[in-house]
Amino acid sequence: MGLATKLASPFRSLSQFVTEAWFELKRVVWPTREEAQSFTAVVIIAVTIVAIWVGSLDAICAYLVSAFKVYGP
Repeated sequence: MGLATKLASPFRSLSQFVTEAWFELKRVVWPTREEAQSFTAVVIIAVTIVAIWVGSLDAICAYLVSAFKVYGP
């Protein structure tokens, strides 16, 4: 293998990767604006519900720990 071949090899691989990635992106079925907005709303609602649930559990656990805390050595 010559020096020129060794130097060109990574660029050939990069070029092939970019070409294949572009081809795959053309095949993607992108959501419509309305679908993207509804999916975003569902995610925001789900994250809010989970955050409230985890926050509530944290508050309950913190209260229980502080209620049973033993003071002193």
